[in-house]
Amino acid sequence: MDLTQRLAFCKKCEKRTFDPNVGIVCSLSQRKPDFVSNCNDFSIDPKEASKIAAKSYAAQSVPQEESGPISIWGVLGIILIVIRIIFLFARN
Repeated sequence: MDLTQRLAFCKKCEKRTFDPNVGIVCSLSQRKPDFVSNCNDFSIDPKEASKIAAKSYAAQSVPQEESGPISIWGVLGIILIVIRIIFLFARN
């Protein structure tokens, strides 16, 4: 587990604190996380965990919402082209 993965783990812990010179540190050791695969003192912070989950969900749903209006405009454009072609053939 690298440092970024450990810090992501610590962001969800109640025992985290912030040092302006170092960043996120453990409130027990006052150091950056140095555990290997898991922290024995981990205690989940429900509020922060739900915030992170909400951000993750929002990030995953944004591309789907952005593609929605484009497909609607595409369908409307095709409909208008078909109507235009029908009127052109109806005149002859």
